[in-house]
Amino acid sequence: MTAYDVYLATPVLRDAEAFLPDLARGMQQHAPAAVLLRLADAPDADLIRKIQTIQSVVQAQDIALMLEDRPALAASTGCDGVHLSPGFAGPSIKDVRRQIGDDLQLGVSVGGSRDAAMRAGEAGADYISFSTASPVVATEGEAPESLTDLVRWWCLVMELPAVVEVETPAQVAPFAEVGADFIQPGPVFWENPSLWTFSG
Repeated sequence: MTAYDVYLATPVLRDAEAFLPDLARGMQQHAPAAVLLRLADAPDADLIRKIQTIQSVVQAQDIALMLEDRPALAASTGCDGVHLSPGFAGPSIKDVRRQIGDDLQLGVSVGGSRDAAMRAGEAGADYISFSTASPVVATEGEAPESLTDLVRWWCLVMELPAVVEVETPAQVAPFAEVGADFIQPGPVFWENPSLWTFSG
């Protein structure tokens, strides 16, 4: 089993303050390399306050804070980067890269698509995020592959780090074994972080 880092992702938050105890418990149980902050829609002033609330816990521990789908806010509030979800409907990846510059990290979710992963890398992503919740999309002219096969291929051939979003604790080991750089547990993680075992 290869070494990997834990990359936590919050649920979509409406009340950042109320989530702080869960966040602290999860981070204490499994020290992450980064935290992805997901926020429900709200006026920018409210979003900024929520970002600052989470920053006070995450970045204070020298853990990277990534913001989902809001490049401008990520840049203006001092987040460490932005992560584009499958539902991101804003500018192209290339435009987001230009918008945030080279100092911020840019991650892109690609589900189970090798082609989408390669396009994201060419457009300026710093890491690629695969998901067990998405079907694997066969590359044209090739037979469908499993997500573990896709992640193994990516980690062998490509230089960009691979994040794998897993839904259950049982899915951690197979992706660790094929070389995933980061494991991101799904939303059920927050219900009981102690059920998850990470040995990276």
